Amino acid sequence: MTVFYDDMRGIASDLLSKFSQGVIAHVRMAVVSGVTPDAPSASVATVTTLAGAVARGVQYKYVTRGLAVATDLQVTFAGDALATPPTIHDFIEVDGVRLKIVQIVPKPAAGTPVVYTLICRK
Repeated sequence: MTVFYDDMRGIASDLLSKFSQGVIAHVRMAVVSGVTPDAPSASVATVTTLAGAVARGVQYKYVTRGLAVATDLQVTFAGDALATPPTIHDFIEVDGVRLKIVQIVPKPAAGTPVVYTLICRK
């Protein structure tokens, strides 16, 4: 069954790349520890451009279920766009504006994700 989902990931990636919008990037923050009290820890951002990602206003079904508020954005991208799955500690940049990931909806819910839908908030 995983072969099927691997094929679906490729199809989703090809399809979404045809509707790509602006520049959408995934931002993962990592903490780098300092060695002395004079050099405290700092955050380092790793930015990965999501080729073929699309953004839109959040769907009403997510608002009624309590997963989002009406001003949130919904970002969809292929499951193979990132080496590791996104987390709610990460961010999404849409045309330079950084948004916080508040919900992650992998599709399908079990197994290898073909696409991810992220609910993001300013």
